[in-house]
Amino acid sequence: MSNSSHYTPPSSEAIESLQNEDVSIRLLLAQRRLYSKAKFHLSARLIGMAVIGVFAPVVSMFWPDWAVLTGAVAGLWIFLGRTWLSARERILTEQAAAIQERFDFHVFAMPDVAPRGIALSPEDVALETAYVTDLHRVAAEQHFFDWYPIKRETPGGISVAISQRANAAYADRLLRITANVWIACMIVWATVLVVTSSVLEMTLSDFLLGIFLPILPAALDVTDFMRNIGISARERAELGAAIQSRLEDRGTPIEPGELQVWQDRLFELRSTAPLVPDIFYWLSRNRNEAAMHAAADGFRGG
Repeated sequence: MSNSSHYTPPSSEAIESLQNEDVSIRLLLAQRRLYSKAKFHLSARLIGMAVIGVFAPVVSMFWPDWAVLTGAVAGLWIFLGRTWLSARERILTEQAAAIQERFDFHVFAMPDVAPRGIALSPEDVALETAYVTDLHRVAAEQHFFDWYPIKRETPGGISVAISQRANAAYADRLLRITANVWIACMIVWATVLVVTSSVLEMTLSDFLLGIFLPILPAALDVTDFMRNIGISARERAELGAAIQSRLEDRGTPIEPGELQVWQDRLFELRSTAPLVPDIFYWLSRNRNEAAMHAAADGFRGG
């Protein structure tokens, strides 16, 4: 953790300026690229689980002799997903979290600390963004400008706390949306399988061998994924609530050390949280950003 005695939050005007500098935009672009690479491996895992969950029962229903083979394929895919794909996803996620942390430290003018996670060198960051020829155009398209809801008249320490809470709350909503979608999909598909097996008058042994066993590895993997999402969402909600309680306590100023403690906690959550597929991010972005700015205005009394 940083030494809080050496930290003085910058003014909100400085934060607003720092977050729109070219170096800040490149850090945001690099972390977005790394998260996208990590989500590619996540998508491969999820698509594989979806294919197994959908087609394994169908194959077993109409070609019972293939039931054992589909079960073996399902088990092999889950093994690959939990080893190589999961390892690559985790490494890329930690790298992206480290870049995002570097962005926050620059914007909030926090003192340098030892590298966190699997940090990338400045040369690596430059390579991740080397393809960009018009940085400002890409920043506008990706909504990188004014990343945090800052108003110049707000005290700097309050702006940092508001930004940290906004980050935690934003991710909490995305994680909860993802979990709800997965739960709905699992309930619908389980209902379809049970109804179909009843219509086909499958025996219990055929149901267990042809449907339950082939999809069991995928179901367990999805269940574990959903459990991790729930834990991460709850942890972010707790952090957001802790920051909110301090923002609402107008009688006790927020200390710089508290900001650094919350920043440490944010990094831990970013580097270990399950990834959210981009489709959920894009579909809910406008609504979540509107809620973030409205909440920030409320804490500022505006």
